[in-house]
Amino acid sequence: MIRYSSMEKLISSQLNYWKQQKNKVEIVDLTRNRLIESTKLPFITVSREYGCFGYRIAERITEILNSNKKITPPWAAYNRELLDKVMKDLGLSSGLMETMTGNARKTMTDLLQTYFDKFPPQIAVYRKLAETVKVLAEVGHVILVGRASNFITKDIPHGFHVRIIASMDFKIDNVAAAQNVSKKEAEKIIISKTKDRDNFIKEYLRYDVTETLNYDLVINNAGHSTDEAARLIISTMKLKGFF
Repeated sequence: MIRYSSMEKLISSQLNYWKQQKNKVEIVDLTRNRLIESTKLPFITVSREYGCFGYRIAERITEILNSNKKITPPWAAYNRELLDKVMKDLGLSSGLMETMTGNARKTMTDLLQTYFDKFPPQIAVYRKLAETVKVLAEVGHVILVGRASNFITKDIPHGFHVRIIASMDFKIDNVAAAQNVSKKEAEKIIISKTKDRDNFIKEYLRYDVTETLNYDLVINNAGHSTDEAARLIISTMKLKGFF
């Protein structure tokens, strides 16, 4: 499993690459007197039921894809903690916006206003998060885990959206082991977390995370190891022409 310090190095490598690419695009713009967008790199969103540990699968995907040393920039996975760290510690959120061309930046701003300006204060506080998620998806080679990322990025064409599900028994065993609680307590935690997460997204974003039609691939985590799930996602993306 990749430690956060290693993932932060991948994130920093991505930022440096994106800045370089943005500068190249701007030079071409000035030469030809028109905006030319850089080639869109793919990205992945992973939505998961509580207790499925989707971030572990995301980490494994980065390990497999980055084993090809020619991959530029390297892939990196972002969960809630890393997204928060990106915005607070690494200064990446403000730097990310600078990696985008003017046209791409305006398009993203318009989309954010369309989605979030009409919502009440409860959802407005997530605007910065949504902005970061959307810019990360625009520049590519990222795996965005949770945080309604599949909804936020649904209009970006080079994305592959995955949903990880499992039986309650499987999730109970996972949570009980991870949090060192009884199975009865683990079940209560799963039910509570699932209700809070799904209801929030459904009420304020008008989006049903459980609707399978919102995803390109749905995986039963109970039937696959972490490595198998990661390779299944990569194989499907290859079949669909993402790589």
